[in-house]
Amino acid sequence: MEKKRRIAVIGAGPAGYTAAKELLQAGFAVDLFDKEKEIGGAVYTGIPDFRMPKTFLQKEYDTLKELGAGLYLSEPVDREKFTELQKEHDGILCAIGAQVENTFGFETGSGLEAGLTLLYDLNILHKAEAYGGYRKALVWGGGNVAMDCARSLIRLVPEVTVVYRRSEKEMPASAKEINDAKKEGVQFAFLTNIREIVRDEAGRVKAAQVIRMRLGEPDESGRASFHEIPGSEEIMPADLIIMAIGQKVDFTPLAEDLSIAAGHETNISHVWTAGDAWTGPKTIGAAVQDGRAAAKEIIAAFEKEDESHA
Repeated sequence: MEKKRRIAVIGAGPAGYTAAKELLQAGFAVDLFDKEKEIGGAVYTGIPDFRMPKTFLQKEYDTLKELGAGLYLSEPVDREKFTELQKEHDGILCAIGAQVENTFGFETGSGLEAGLTLLYDLNILHKAEAYGGYRKALVWGGGNVAMDCARSLIRLVPEVTVVYRRSEKEMPASAKEINDAKKEGVQFAFLTNIREIVRDEAGRVKAAQVIRMRLGEPDESGRASFHEIPGSEEIMPADLIIMAIGQKVDFTPLAEDLSIAAGHETNISHVWTAGDAWTGPKTIGAAVQDGRAAAKEIIAAFEKEDESHA
C-alpha cells in the first residue's frame, strides 16, 4: 500500500487480537484498545483457569508487539474517545463482545448475580471469599457460561444445581463441560425454568419459584420448543442464584446510533464490527474465525478505495 492505513481495534478478545494480527501482516498500522489490563477478552475475564490455562494469551501479546501493534490496555473507550479515534484513524473495528447480560428485569444483589459478574469476581477480582458463605446455589442457564459458573461454585459452595428449561440433549454447552460438571458434583434440574426469585424480609435470596416444562416441535433455533406445564410450580430453596441466561451487544457506550449494517460494516462509514459483537455469544474458535473474516473485509474495502482513486 502506498499509504499506511491506521486502524483502531476496540476490544482485545480473540476476534480483536486476531483481526489486529491480520491487519498488521497486511501492512496496516493498528492500535488495539481494551479496558482490561490483559488481552483475551472473555477468555481472560470469564473462563476459569481450571478449564483453560491462559498461557497462550502471552504468546498472542508477544506476537502483536513483534508486529508493531500499539497496545493500549487498561484504557476503556467511551463516546468521547471513540470520536477521537475516528479523527486519528482511517477505520475502527469494534470487537467489544456481547457484554450486556440478560437479567429479565430481576434486581441483582443479596444472593442474585449475573453469570459474567460472578466469573469476573472470581477470576479477576479474586473474591472467592464473597461466595464461600453460601450453602445452596442455583445456576440458571445451559450454555458454557453456566457451566463455568457451576464448576467454579462447586469449588466454593456445598450444593450447586443447574436449572435448564430444556433437556440435556438441547443444552448449548459442550458435552465435555456438562460431563465434567457432573463428575465434580454439580446437579442438574432439566425441563425446569425459574419464574420468580423468592427473598426473605431482609431482601436476601432464599429460594426460586420454578415451573416444570415439556418439549414440543422444533423452533427457529432448530431445538425443541419448550412449554410450561400448568400447575407444576414448586419452590427450590437456594441462598445464591446465578443468572447465566445469555448476553447481547450494546454499542451505545461508543456511539448513540451505531448499529450493524451489511457484512461486518456498521451504519457509520469506516467502522466495522467482529466477534461476539457481530455474531452474538459463540465459541473462542468462532471469534477467531470472525476476526479473520472482518480483517479481510476491511483490507478489501481499502483496496477498493485505492483502486477507485487511482
